[in-house]
Amino acid sequence: MKTQATDFGLSPLPVLSRDTAPNPARMRRETLPLDGVWTLSVNDEPAQPVVVPFAPQAKVNRIAVPEGEVRLRYATTFELPFDWAGAVLHLEGVDHEAEVAVNGMTLGRHRGAWDPCTLFVSRPVLRMGLTDGATTLHKLEVTVTDSSRARSILSGKQERESREGAIFYQNMSGLWKSAWIEHAGEVRLSDHFLTARASGDLSLSVDVAGEAYAHSVVLTLSHEDGGGLELRAPVQDGRATLAGRMADVLRWSPACPHLYFGTLTLLDRRGQVVDSIETYAGFRDFAMDGGYYKLNGEPFYLQGLLNQAIYPDTLYTPTDKHTLTDYEHTLAQGFNGERRHQTTPRHRDLWLADKMGYWLSIEMPSARNLLDPLHRAEALDEWRRIVRAYAWNHPSVFFLVPGNEDWGLLEHTHHEVPATDADREAFQYELGEMTEDIAPPGMPYAANDGWRCITTRRNGATQNRLDPSRLMFNVHDYADNALIRSIYGRIPQWPEPGTWGKNPRHVFHPAGYSYDGRTPFVLSEVGGRALLNRPSKGVFAYGKIHRDPETWAAELSDLIDAMGTMPVLRGGYVLTQTRDAGNDPEDDTSMGEINGVFDAHGLPKYEGLAVREANEKAREAWAGRL
Repeated sequence: MKTQATDFGLSPLPVLSRDTAPNPARMRRETLPLDGVWTLSVNDEPAQPVVVPFAPQAKVNRIAVPEGEVRLRYATTFELPFDWAGAVLHLEGVDHEAEVAVNGMTLGRHRGAWDPCTLFVSRPVLRMGLTDGATTLHKLEVTVTDSSRARSILSGKQERESREGAIFYQNMSGLWKSAWIEHAGEVRLSDHFLTARASGDLSLSVDVAGEAYAHSVVLTLSHEDGGGLELRAPVQDGRATLAGRMADVLRWSPACPHLYFGTLTLLDRRGQVVDSIETYAGFRDFAMDGGYYKLNGEPFYLQGLLNQAIYPDTLYTPTDKHTLTDYEHTLAQGFNGERRHQTTPRHRDLWLADKMGYWLSIEMPSARNLLDPLHRAEALDEWRRIVRAYAWNHPSVFFLVPGNEDWGLLEHTHHEVPATDADREAFQYELGEMTEDIAPPGMPYAANDGWRCITTRRNGATQNRLDPSRLMFNVHDYADNALIRSIYGRIPQWPEPGTWGKNPRHVFHPAGYSYDGRTPFVLSEVGGRALLNRPSKGVFAYGKIHRDPETWAAELSDLIDAMGTMPVLRGGYVLTQTRDAGNDPEDDTSMGEINGVFDAHGLPKYEGLAVREANEKAREAWAGRL
């Protein structure tokens, strides 16, 4: 069937830049973004319009999705040039299990809400589209199954029962991050893993798909202020390994987030370009060393906020406006980064952090019950894919959080898993060993961020299953200011190895484990001080709910001041939290947490300087003890 291109009513390929690309760290110039209005059928009901990349349950869509097992059928059409030899389709987030088809042909399946789904579309499948000779119209269908009651899948902060509690939020299903399609053939660049050190040393591993006989990969990088390099290596067994050194390197740091931009190119044996990706790198080191975290060899103080990244209008999907608002307001209050909590970022969130000099962590969203070894293996495999997708190639990513508060094996009301201490201990080792194997070299991680943390010291001796230079010691404590002072203020800057520091509710170490005397200690969830600046019912806070901004700021500033004076907090602190989470300021019946420095729309609750000045004072006090 023939028709005219103008009958399709679709635009030509847009000109992408890093300000518009879905993944600026891996940008092909011939890319068509697929975000926009699709059709959606819920449980085989009549189709209705839905805006991708937002979950149907988000306020921007207002589509009712029943609780329990659901099936969502998405569809859209898109136009491509007729001469494309193949394409790579990206669905950055699909909750939870997806089957993807183009032009009626199934491309593949993906299971897991938190890592990207990437599928190749072959030339024969593209030829099945409706063509006019110059362009081809294609149909994309994504069938998703999900369950809001499933407890053995990674669900993060989504409720597992109706109105479960203030720290769990609305469920989502289906497409919840961006979709796009790129021009690439059977032989093409696949994943790449780059390590750029503060010394200027660079190493790069590039996976190549297809029969790449006698092909080679070339990397070029340069900085706008001068300096650059070009590296070349052959493709052997589907992979190319490149290494070199950037002379007179300009290091990446929050103060000076220098980035080198360039191109990764695949050449055939005649030197012809087969595929090309635009990318960038930031040269920096972040490591645990000498009892401190060090950035480029200098001690660094983590002053972060816990960001649950949930928004009244778009649910779990940030827009650039959301992300920029969070980063800019956070920096203005004297913080320098965030622990992204129980969700995964967008590629664009990482790009904005890289560009702005804002540190982030990558976390595995938790399941409720991982007692079954099969479910645990599935969770670990999803964590592997999360790390590959988001932890590499970004100078802003400082550390990883594969485990949070024993979730998945926790004997708590919301979990009620009949796990033993031995189960929890074994899972921390599983998480730690896998993370060390798949993460960028030397990247620190918390095997269990919160409490009952295994350490490298066990029964008075050093155990070597995990790397002592990478295993973090991060503790959560929402006690009041006086109790925080009494617990942590009495511990010296360089405590003797041993078991120390119990708070009234949680034990820092499991039985038999003890502090090694050198790992930088971080209060990675602390505070939770609440300011309610609107009418509301049933909201949650970890402490007193203030209605006066000045008294709230005074309590929060006093806590920050106290932490700045505590010698043992050599690593820093992460305050709960960036925004109010799980509630809508426009709905006085909306529940959720009100511990945010900003309200759920990202508006500062407090216009004064007390919090910023407290952060500056804490950083100066910490620096004075170096």
